[in-house]
Amino acid sequence: MKGTANIARRESDLWMPVQVAAVCYRLSRNSLEFLLVNTSSGKWTFPKGHTDPDLSDSEAAAREAREEAGVRGNIEESYFDCYLDTKRGPGSELREISIAAYLLEVSYTGLPEELYRNPTWFAPEAAKLRLAERRARKYCHEMARIVEGAVDRVIGSDARSVTLYASRYGRSAI
Repeated sequence: MKGTANIARRESDLWMPVQVAAVCYRLSRNSLEFLLVNTSSGKWTFPKGHTDPDLSDSEAAAREAREEAGVRGNIEESYFDCYLDTKRGPGSELREISIAAYLLEVSYTGLPEELYRNPTWFAPEAAKLRLAERRARKYCHEMARIVEGAVDRVIGSDARSVTLYASRYGRSAI
């Protein structure tokens, strides 16, 4: 299913650059955690990057997870949501970009190719706080929405996880 994120861009008529992100997570008996990496400017983010004409968009997101965070796992073929963020372009101008988010359940962790990325695991609420650091309010809300959507998708797929998450983080199990 190549070009999924680009299709989303065309349908929305938001002619912005499109990237793909791997929303990496691990679920254990006691916790749900998300893996974040540092950008070159020091902000926390999901591993993300450009699409590749030789790869599906989900494969490109998985490639970014390997390069930036040193992880491998099972990635969903379709993005579960899109979000907006900013990126410095040529000449240091700030531009808004649209990013398609793909869930990746991590099964292997190793060293990232980009060692400065500092991949770190965070519980959902801590991930939202880190993602909000040094971002304008609009983009903080975008990032929080992605974490919340990922939590809903992950715990919604495993009934045991719903009970665990609800008891740990005070959310009601639906």
